[in-house]
Amino acid sequence: MGDREAAIQAAISDIDAGVFLSQRAAAKAYNIPQSTISTRIRGRQSNQASHVYQQRLTPEQEDFLVQWILEEDARAFPPSHARAREMANRILRMNGDHRPVGKHWMAAFLKRNPRVASVVGRKIEAARAEGATPVQISAFLELFERTRTRLGIRAEDIWNMDETGKALGVCANTRVLASSQKKKAYHQSPENREWASVIECVSATGKKLRCSVIFKGKSLQSTWFPAIIPEWLYTASENGWTSNAIGVEWLERVFLPETALLEDRWRMLILDGHGSHISLDFLWTCKKNKVYLLFLPAHASHILQPLDLSVFSVVKRFYRQQIQALSYLDDAAPVKKERFITAYYHARERAITKRVIREGWATAGICPFNIDRVVNSSQVT
Repeated sequence: MGDREAAIQAAISDIDAGVFLSQRAAAKAYNIPQSTISTRIRGRQSNQASHVYQQRLTPEQEDFLVQWILEEDARAFPPSHARAREMANRILRMNGDHRPVGKHWMAAFLKRNPRVASVVGRKIEAARAEGATPVQISAFLELFERTRTRLGIRAEDIWNMDETGKALGVCANTRVLASSQKKKAYHQSPENREWASVIECVSATGKKLRCSVIFKGKSLQSTWFPAIIPEWLYTASENGWTSNAIGVEWLERVFLPETALLEDRWRMLILDGHGSHISLDFLWTCKKNKVYLLFLPAHASHILQPLDLSVFSVVKRFYRQQIQALSYLDDAAPVKKERFITAYYHARERAITKRVIREGWATAGICPFNIDRVVNSSQVT
């Protein structure tokens, strides 16, 4: 607020308090034109407020942007100027305004919103970024509990999502029956070394969403699927892993509809800082749907990620059994994509139970909340 605006406000305040009996007296005392005070009292906007229409974003939209910046900073992903400008442009496009913000917009935005500031971002050396330390683990869990309490997030609305790769035909060594003269025996195993990846998501109360399968290829082919397939989300990418577009597709077609709430309240999604999870499209989709993203510390998935701590290891064991059985039934013919779907379906049904899911959350110290259990773990250095 400038000196002139402060003087106007003080004059009006004194008039209301009875210090001055007339607007003329107050105007003379504060050296302000009487017409200015009279106009202001009649309820017209101040000069400062009257320029709100000149801002590209409304005050409400700027507050949304400020909150996003602060949340990203708290998650150790403070946005760059370019990233913040793109988010502002995205907000504008939502209102049908496709003209990007100007080159001086950032300076004006920071001046209007002192809660955020431009600082120098410094990279953290790999050793210092190591996540599996008592300090890092405690900081993450404290942030989780603080955020959960502040937003009033219920246990059934807390989710963990991760992606895991599956070889379409690689099996572990297993015990087999052979001649008693041998110590080792070689058994047939599928030769197909191709990979597919799977996205799983489970809740702190033991629920699971339908999984998403990502095959390697430019597009899905009908020959990849058996006659009857599970109602999962199927897609393809050049490397068989999640892309930015697939991450958003998963949000819009799986997570958001399957975790939809009747009440207007927050959900939390715990995940790693993979590139597709911090794309602006992914962040924007979560923000506008009241999904709070909590990113795991680097190098700490084996300590803090519920899926890694229980679900994936159990699924892996059953999946190997399924693939091994198929290799015998098919006389070691390469296991194709359709057989992967069948094998993973049966492994998933046996492995991802409510008990197994909740075991992972407890081991991570998240639900029930228990920092000491994790910090005192042998995995923490």
